Amino acid sequence: MARRIYSILIAIALGLGFYLYSIKETHSKIFLIVTAGVIFTFFSMGIHGLIAHSLNPKAKGGILLYPLLMGALWAFMLFLFVFFILPIFCPDFLIPI
Repeated sequence: MARRIYSILIAIALGLGFYLYSIKETHSKIFLIVTAGVIFTFFSMGIHGLIAHSLNPKAKGGILLYPLLMGALWAFMLFLFVFFILPIFCPDFLIPI
């Protein structure tokens, strides 16, 4: 059941991402960055949940590197999001401070 929920979360995040891409001209840059960040969070939660529930609990408890690998995966996904996905939504984006 948990795998199905995380798969649905991934599908919803991808669907919202494609929808946001199709309406990007009608919204402000701030709205696009925040919404894309929320969609990335949902996608990241889905990926991590799917991986965590796919592993055997006994094996996962014995894997010392599991938290490090999950952190590295998240860092890689964040790198892809910031340097490849966000420029698609906002070609000239600068994060306002």
